Amino acid sequence: MSEFKLQHIVADLLNTLGGKVNPNKLVEYLQESQTVDSGGCIVIAQNHLARLSQDIPDSSAFLAKYNDLKDKNVDSLDAFVQLLDHISQDISLKEFLIKSNRPSLSATTELTKDNLPQIKNRLKKAVTKKSTKDDSLKSILNTTPTVPLASTPTVVSWVQRRPNMTWDFSPTISHQSVPTVPAVSQENILIEDILNILIGLPGGYIEPEELKDLYGPRTFKINDNVPLSLRELIKQILPLASHYSIIQRFTEEKMRFEFGQVNNALAEAMQNIIKEHMLFTIQLESEFRSSNLSIQKLWFYVQRNMQSLGIAANIASTISKSDAKGGKVLSLLHDHVVGSIGDERAQLLCLKLMEAACYPYMKMLGMWIYRGIISDPINEFLIEDNEVVQREDMPVDYSADYWEKKYAVRRERIPKFLEPVADIILKAGKYLNVIRQCGKPVKNKVLPIQYKIEEKHYIEAIEKAYIFASQTLLDLVIKEKDLLGRLKSVKHYFLLDQGDFIVTFLSLCEKELGKYSVDVHQSCIESLMDLALRLSSAIDDPYKDDLRTELLPYDLQFQMFKILSIQTNSEQVYWSVAEQEKLLMIQSFSFSYEVHWPLSLILNRKSLACYQMIFRHLFYCKYIERMICQVWKSNKVAKKFPFDDAQHYRAAFALRQRMLHCIQNLEYHMMVEVIEPHWCTFLNKIAKVQNVDEILSCHWDFLNSCLKDCMLTIPPILSTIMKLLSICEEFCEFVQQMQRYFVEAELGTLPNSLYESSTQNELVFQGNCEPTEPTLSFKEKIAIFDVSFSGALIRLLDQINELNRDTSEHERLFNLLYRLDFNSFYSGQLKKIGLERFVKDSSG
Repeated sequence: MSEFKLQHIVADLLNTLGGKVNPNKLVEYLQESQTVDSGGCIVIAQNHLARLSQDIPDSSAFLAKYNDLKDKNVDSLDAFVQLLDHISQDISLKEFLIKSNRPSLSATTELTKDNLPQIKNRLKKAVTKKSTKDDSLKSILNTTPTVPLASTPTVVSWVQRRPNMTWDFSPTISHQSVPTVPAVSQENILIEDILNILIGLPGGYIEPEELKDLYGPRTFKINDNVPLSLRELIKQILPLASHYSIIQRFTEEKMRFEFGQVNNALAEAMQNIIKEHMLFTIQLESEFRSSNLSIQKLWFYVQRNMQSLGIAANIASTISKSDAKGGKVLSLLHDHVVGSIGDERAQLLCLKLMEAACYPYMKMLGMWIYRGIISDPINEFLIEDNEVVQREDMPVDYSADYWEKKYAVRRERIPKFLEPVADIILKAGKYLNVIRQCGKPVKNKVLPIQYKIEEKHYIEAIEKAYIFASQTLLDLVIKEKDLLGRLKSVKHYFLLDQGDFIVTFLSLCEKELGKYSVDVHQSCIESLMDLALRLSSAIDDPYKDDLRTELLPYDLQFQMFKILSIQTNSEQVYWSVAEQEKLLMIQSFSFSYEVHWPLSLILNRKSLACYQMIFRHLFYCKYIERMICQVWKSNKVAKKFPFDDAQHYRAAFALRQRMLHCIQNLEYHMMVEVIEPHWCTFLNKIAKVQNVDEILSCHWDFLNSCLKDCMLTIPPILSTIMKLLSICEEFCEFVQQMQRYFVEAELGTLPNSLYESSTQNELVFQGNCEPTEPTLSFKEKIAIFDVSFSGALIRLLDQINELNRDTSEHERLFNLLYRLDFNSFYSGQLKKIGLERFVKDSSG
């Protein structure tokens, strides 16, 4: 894993867990912890195993199971033993696990014929409930289910169909027992038996015993009439026959195609070893027919082949017991190659087998890193294609998950010698795959990839292929597809960078924004948006035609809370709530953007949803600011009133000005102090990226930072801000309703009831604002708005002030605190109120 990606993952993890550790220090610690030598790990694992065996009553069964799993080369076995040891030492954790252990279905419900319908109904309900939730999750997150792959067909082994065809001691072939002969005459018969045993045929004095372990060594029974001296010599020769038997069983089984191309190639290489062994046996038989062979000479001759067949048999037995396939087979072979360093003959044999087994795997690797194609019918390759449906056949939002889920690394299939470069192998093929799907030819220099003890031979070829693929895709995305131009276009509209366009659009859609979304025709909004684009400076944007409008079925606050509630206790509450009804257009409106392949990998549905959430927040603030400014225009009439009459409006004018100050500072904070600095940082990072994955990481960091610093990911603060905005909207609607009295006043017919008890039963408020009580005067209503606004603003200041100041996570929000509470205006009011209460209580 690259250092850049590791740092990004660590930062995300610390952010999620709320950690205060410096990410750079944690990355350095993780990188240093990877340098532990294997010898130390083995000693640590043995210590944990010894402690566990002491605490377990039946330690022999536990150790037997451990050794069995170790023989099968189970992944992460030592790490699992270490975990068990830590659990056994932690008493509180053991008690918690015992309490949380739930009885199984079979333990609580006895499976009988009578209660089968009851169990069936319970299972149906559970499956239905799970599938319903999964479907809703997929619809919200725009994920697509993986198409199941057809299982690999199997064929019954020809050895099982016709046992007589096996060369591993067929049970149907029995050698007739020879009569007892003198010891002097037994040697020739024993030599002939040994030669038969060496090629898988039973003898007269030497007979194979039935296998106890399908993949274990074969044992033989020697006739009791054989003299002790010859018996001991024969026992020393028989391991060669056992090795032959293991290899023969391996080749007969692994030559079947369902065991994979790697096993097929290895079995073929071992078959060549068997052929050499057969030729050697024929030569011994020729010597025997020429009366030049004795058992002593035979023992001398077979010693040379004993080692090579023993190594091959050990490899075959290990692979068979592990049920290994593909990359795991190569990992086991690599261990044998490394372990044979110092023994030249053994190392050459292991290398020969390794190179033969690697050939089909390296061919698949070459197809992937040079062409971006997976040719893996038996699921052996370390890269897995999670879907068989092509990108062109998927919906538009498919690219949101395409990059992360289309191709994945299967860790259990990675050969050990390719583990350091597994990440760049995945990226190289992914990049080429995207290039091919764009219709671009892939013209890279193909270099042969072969396994060598020196890693540089194949590591260099993989790195060169990766560099070519990453640079080609980077040039395609940034230069040919103009990624930066697209991102700037998105910023113009979603982050309100194009100011005159938003003002024009608000002016054109002013009447529509106050209507219910069900009463608005989206085609009309599209037309108004297109007109705003043509009337503003956005007309110079080459990508303006990709901008779209969208009416969402929920408001911003509900959308954010629903996202933030995932994997929390309140998740079920939000998932069970139906879509919101009777939403105003201002609450449901958002822009959308049409993005084409391959830019849709970066501007995917998830990132566009983040842009939409920021836009909806900014757009609502702009809408409220516009309403307050309209109130300011209508209030200019009151300036012409006599001093005594105008003083009734001073409280409303002051409140309006404080609202405008609050909204404009919120906008300034989000647009100038948050979005622009993060955008500049984002552009600086983009200029230094080496591949598309780093672009995705930088882009996601930019969006996360904007969401966090715009206070969208902090539910209490977001709720308070939405409350503030709603109070401002109600205030503006109230003042606009009173506008007719200003006109009457300007004509000199100002009614006295306006000050005392102006009748407002006739007033109809838009949105969620309810009619005012008829007993409240204009002055009293303004006082209520003042108290509500001041209380909400002070609550917002308190919430920001309570954030953690020990870290730099919310540093930008504290700047907003000083802007909203300029010159300690609101905090001074709080102190004054608190002092007055203290004096009143003291005097009382």
